[in-house]
Amino acid sequence: MTALARPRFGTALAVQVRVVVSLMLREMRMHAKHSRLSYLLEMLEPMLQLSMMMAVFSAIGRQADFGTSMLLFLGTGMIPYFVFMHISSKAMTALRGGGLSKGVPLVKPLDLLVARALLETLQLAVVAILLFSFIHIVMGVPEAAPIQPLKVVSAFLVITATAIGVGIVNGVIGAFFRLWAVVYGVFGRSLLFLSAVFYVPDYMPTQIRDWLVWNPVLHGVEWFRTGFYLTYPTECLDKTYLLSWALGSIFLGLILERASRRRRMAAK
Repeated sequence: MTALARPRFGTALAVQVRVVVSLMLREMRMHAKHSRLSYLLEMLEPMLQLSMMMAVFSAIGRQADFGTSMLLFLGTGMIPYFVFMHISSKAMTALRGGGLSKGVPLVKPLDLLVARALLETLQLAVVAILLFSFIHIVMGVPEAAPIQPLKVVSAFLVITATAIGVGIVNGVIGAFFRLWAVVYGVFGRSLLFLSAVFYVPDYMPTQIRDWLVWNPVLHGVEWFRTGFYLTYPTECLDKTYLLSWALGSIFLGLILERASRRRRMAAK
């Protein structure tokens, strides 16, 4: 008997692309089916939180640590933070769920993870474009148009990759420790205050800054802001550190996912 020929790489890739696109469309339909309003609010969550923070800071007379617009300064911090938290959370739940992947043999947990991560990335990219367009056109802040768009896009993509890697690791842990999602949620909310969203790390005391720089999200925020502010202080910024987190977390996550696949499937 002759062995079955393996499909060509191009054919296999085309199948995977169709699977991922189908899953993305399915996710969109599921969200819209349950509640279009809640889906819209979920997409606009960064804008809603930014509005609340602006109201608080305006009430106490807080000024931007850098630049002339507090709204832009907060926006350039909130977007990278939300990219990391939303995508890592979606990736984590994709591995923990797995109901669809059990019912449809062609669909693997990583397919669902990639679909959710890509959908969330596209949604947050649209939110970012709308937000900074609003600040630039309606609020009249010229700095809201990125001076170096390549830096903005690069930071967005690297923080996305980091979020996917962290999400895979969290998904594997969460498959065996159900309360991990709650723990990560609490940790994620505290991360808002440790990621340079409200301040410039270079202006902080050295003893505090030396601890803050261990947070990879902080470097994503710093990198993102350099695309908007030409003279933004970057002594704390370490792009290599963030890239190492992105590659390392994805590599570790894929190893853990592969090693624990049978146990996770048996546990469901």
